[in-house]
Amino acid sequence: MMGRPTKYDPSYVQACDDYLDTLNDNEIPLKEDFAFRLGVDDDTLDNWAKVNKDFFGALKRIMQRQKIQLINDGIYGGKEVNPTITKLLLQNNHGMKERHDVMSDNKPLGQPLVPASEIKTNE
Repeated sequence: MMGRPTKYDPSYVQACDDYLDTLNDNEIPLKEDFAFRLGVDDDTLDNWAKVNKDFFGALKRIMQRQKIQLINDGIYGGKEVNPTITKLLLQNNHGMKERHDVMSDNKPLGQPLVPASEIKTNE
């Protein structure tokens, strides 16, 4: 049983770069926006990227540009920036995470308390 033929076209590699070139300074590059402009679902882009190395690289450029813009906008501002949305997009789309310091007054925390029944002795 065969599925539908793919709508993928090798010209979509150049279309990624053209998409990036058409964005103004207030628009964040979005994979979903690019998919919408092509008339496909964003999951379709991911499927194409799995089997087309050149398209994978082109799609990655969209995500890299998004990351750079989110970082720059979040750090430098320049326009009204929503830090919560910036943080959310960086966490979800780019694997960045908030780290928590586990220090107390700049001193390492003591040993955790363990029930006596869990302590092993060398007897």
